[in-house]
Amino acid sequence: MQRYGKVIVETGVDAGKFASLVAALNLTPPVLIKPNWGTVECFTEADILDWTLAAIPGDKLVIESHGWARNEETLLGKPPVELTKANLRRGDRWFRAHTGVDEVLEKHRVEFLNLTEEVWAGRTADPEQVRQAVEAKYPPVQQAELYTRVPARLFDLRGGTLLSLAKTKVIFEPLCVSLAVKNLFGLIPGPSRGKFHGKNHALLDQSIADINKIYASLFNLKGIIEMVHSAGTLMEDGKPTKVYPGCGAAFASESLTALDAFTTAAAGRDPQTVGHLRLAAALFGGWDPQTVADAARCGVKIY
Repeated sequence: MQRYGKVIVETGVDAGKFASLVAALNLTPPVLIKPNWGTVECFTEADILDWTLAAIPGDKLVIESHGWARNEETLLGKPPVELTKANLRRGDRWFRAHTGVDEVLEKHRVEFLNLTEEVWAGRTADPEQVRQAVEAKYPPVQQAELYTRVPARLFDLRGGTLLSLAKTKVIFEPLCVSLAVKNLFGLIPGPSRGKFHGKNHALLDQSIADINKIYASLFNLKGIIEMVHSAGTLMEDGKPTKVYPGCGAAFASESLTALDAFTTAAAGRDPQTVGHLRLAAALFGGWDPQTVADAARCGVKIY
């Protein structure tokens, strides 16, 4: 294990080394784990979730929202399914069974909470209480609808830790990367999040910053970005993610912005060119330029 400023780097990762990374984050229960299950092409694998749950003592909960591309049709390259509740639920059940996630959850006796289902059922927190919590620390969000979409279960657990368990993905402009900060965009309980993208993604950077503001107001945000088995690139919006073999490494930090900046640099990009990272740095604290410079020399070849 090596440290570069606020970022911890581990290579040749197995269950034991992963547990050491988790322990270094000093997670305070209850711990919410947000994996990266945006699509079925490049996602947080079952054994990574297994290692995570095994390493976290005390109360924990796995959370994710419905996604339009987490289904068998996407895996087979078929046309997208209609985003009905029935299709989304079917796809979610298929994904968890097909990938082995259900077995891991059962093994650890940990609940999976689908945030979209909570919102559909009307089990949401008082938006005024959410607004007050956020605006006591940060500027208001650009779309106040976000205050209405926090599940009551999560609001009641506030004060614990939210772990962003992310993949390494280099993607299309203007996003450039999808890492620990972007992973929390999935806490907007879609499945369609088009209004938070805006035309030509004009609203997306601020929407990513805003959902991070909401959950940073309720939880201690910490992150792990892993590329143990796989990493991805998506250079054209709407196309399948290209999946690369993993390099066996994982990075961790108690600062999501420092973590993302380090990983961005390690992947060959300048974090200053990533709009949502610049916004996150202004809100939550930035990154040490020397640490970012060290990322290129840390010995991890992501792709």
